[in-house]
Amino acid sequence: MLQLLLTDSVLGIILAVITSLLWNIAPIIQKEALSEMEEIDAKNPMKHTRALFAKPRWVLGFLMALVGGLTYLFATQLAGIVVIQPLMNIGLIALVYLSSKRLDEKIDLQAVIGIILLIFTPVFIALGGVSEPVMFIDYTGILLYSLVMIVGVGALAGGTRRIAILWAPITAFVQALAAQFTQWFTLVLFGETDILQGFISALLPLILLGVFTAIAAVYTVSIGLQRNPASRFNAITGTISMFAVILGGVIIFGQVISEILFYGVGLTFGLIGVVLLSKYQD
Repeated sequence: MLQLLLTDSVLGIILAVITSLLWNIAPIIQKEALSEMEEIDAKNPMKHTRALFAKPRWVLGFLMALVGGLTYLFATQLAGIVVIQPLMNIGLIALVYLSSKRLDEKIDLQAVIGIILLIFTPVFIALGGVSEPVMFIDYTGILLYSLVMIVGVGALAGGTRRIAILWAPITAFVQALAAQFTQWFTLVLFGETDILQGFISALLPLILLGVFTAIAAVYTVSIGLQRNPASRFNAITGTISMFAVILGGVIIFGQVISEILFYGVGLTFGLIGVVLLSKYQD
């Protein structure tokens, strides 16, 4: 049994790293297409959806993100959302490199320090000794969490015209909701002895994760990438999403942090990294 658990954890971490690479390389490819398009907004979604899917490079990035979604789903099932989510920033290494080489985004010293802190954040978070997720029996936690995230999106949306980087926390909150619904889906799906019955029972979280994943993947990510440097946008989005997802894992799925010191160091690194990158301009 111990060997099986170790194997599951290792596979989950490997899949998480693959997911992180896919989710951090995809924006570079998509931004190359977005730079050739007129400004995207949420007022005419069908028009912009057609325009996005008419761009082969954007579609390639979108498909990479979808594959990353599948690897994320299995990683979550194998190792748990609070272990997997902090690893999502590992792909920032690839993103920063490609941003510099392919998009000519200049990375100054302040940004480099911010990226380094964000890369080390998952190490300390992982050392936080977080317990495995447990399926909830009361819907209060997930309802309150969803309400807070949605209210947060609404509150920030009004300032996006003046402050373009606000699309990063908006995207992060939407992704955090999708992550919670993914965890819910996997726990229900694999919690049944009959996989077909598990799938039927998991239809609600499947629909919800599909809706919020689509909102993030098609709209908020595209708008955010079009108006911000890819390295800055993805780093801030990933870090805010990480903390939001971990908070949800604790509140909704009863995960416990046993090593507060390590977790606190990771939290501090992440916050400082976000501050440094939020001041970075291309």
